[in-house]
Amino acid sequence: MWSFLKGAVSLAASLIERPGEGEKKKEEVKEIIMDVISDYLPHLPEDITERIVDYAIDYVVDWLNATGWIQEEEAA
Repeated sequence: MWSFLKGAVSLAASLIERPGEGEKKKEEVKEIIMDVISDYLPHLPEDITERIVDYAIDYVVDWLNATGWIQEEEAA
């Protein structure tokens, strides 16, 4: 499930990326991921899933920011 989350969060973060609005963007990514999870893994408890998704978003976005993915896109 972890590799699925990393890929899904990376995709969602890329789709909604724009300057600023960090918390709003996080909520948008969370909504996308929670929708996907509820469709494909409906048996998971929502409160636990939300905590896992929050962690996954923070982890992946921190990694993406550390790799400089935003600057590369802006330079292109």
